[in-house]
Amino acid sequence: MKNSYPNNEGDFWCERFNEIQRMDRILADDRIYQATRPHVMYKPLLFKDGNEWCALLGSNIQEGVCGFGKSPEKAFESFDKEFVKDCD
Repeated sequence: MKNSYPNNEGDFWCERFNEIQRMDRILADDRIYQATRPHVMYKPLLFKDGNEWCALLGSNIQEGVCGFGKSPEKAFESFDKEFVKDCD
């Protein structure tokens, strides 16, 4: 079984450095994902429709791409799913 404790101080700092690099890559991947989500790139119109929020790209709900949700975040999540579905 591998000892989870480093053998010396140099090993300790190398492990910390490697851990920071891994975390930085994860954060960079998440920033790229967030920046390329359809609602961020195409900026659909966001408005309240009855008791739900609607994110709409296009002239109307029937012809455009839209997503609905109980909050703006949920409407954007729904919009992103619909956008991708329409691309398939």
